[in-house]
Amino acid sequence: MTRARFRGLQERPANENAGSPKDRLRPRLLVVILGIPALVWITWLGGWAYALFVAAVVLVGLWEYLALLRKGNLTPRPIPTYLAAIILLIIYASHAGVLGERTPPGTLGLSLLAVLLLLVMVLQSGEVLFAGNSGWLNLSAHVAGVLWIAGFGGTFILVRSGDLPEVPGVADLAFRLTMALYVSVWICDALAYGMGRRYGRRKIIPRVSPNKTVVGTVAGVLGALATMLLLGAGGWLPGQVFSATTLVVLGLIVGVAGQMGDFVESRLKRDFNVKDTGALLPGHGGVLDRFDSLLFVMPLTHLFLALAVPP
Repeated sequence: MTRARFRGLQERPANENAGSPKDRLRPRLLVVILGIPALVWITWLGGWAYALFVAAVVLVGLWEYLALLRKGNLTPRPIPTYLAAIILLIIYASHAGVLGERTPPGTLGLSLLAVLLLLVMVLQSGEVLFAGNSGWLNLSAHVAGVLWIAGFGGTFILVRSGDLPEVPGVADLAFRLTMALYVSVWICDALAYGMGRRYGRRKIIPRVSPNKTVVGTVAGVLGALATMLLLGAGGWLPGQVFSATTLVVLGLIVGVAGQMGDFVESRLKRDFNVKDTGALLPGHGGVLDRFDSLLFVMPLTHLFLALAVPP
């Protein structure tokens, strides 16, 4: 999602980009050709399958994040980090009804708070007993990582299994909403990149992402808004549930918060002086590079719908 090239990085070896542009483009296209249908299929399945997919994304994302901490001379604490993430995902899956009956709404917040409190206590104890000179920095980095990747990422399950009102003739409205969020993020991303590269002159936050422009950012927001409104007008998101106002808010969540998620990940990579968080997806970087926008979009979507669209 983010395509920033960081200042201060060493020049790449002359042979690093050896080969024709087609050779470099093939693995990127292959990921798109295989990845998008796989994502649509796993999202359509929902339930256990989608929850396990989200768990894989979260755990791989945490693995990438812990590798960054090591590059920043911090000390990764994988056991409490992964354990807290797994417990958070189980809580989300239980609340979404994946594990059986949905848990009462009030238990979600208390359960998440309990996990985070225990995580902080365990990490604090570990830093006292085992850490060097940067214990509090290490603690903060781990708590922030779990909140960002597992806490935000777990809401993918809540959105996909959302308890939305039933609409006659419309099956699985939560699937439709999840796909609408994917598509609007992709279009926002593509327009922000293409319009910014073609017409952009003024940089929006150059100290964080020197290639992103005001024109590109505005184009991304407008693209997300237009996508949501078109999906509503076309009946994919039926008006009985998704009013024009609701669609506009969802478009702004994607266009504004989604791009902010991209900037947040750009800042992370700049702080640790890396180009990508990983190399799992050829031509696309790591899992965090692909899901950074959705990590902001999904929790805000869930909160908005919980307040504005009662079941």
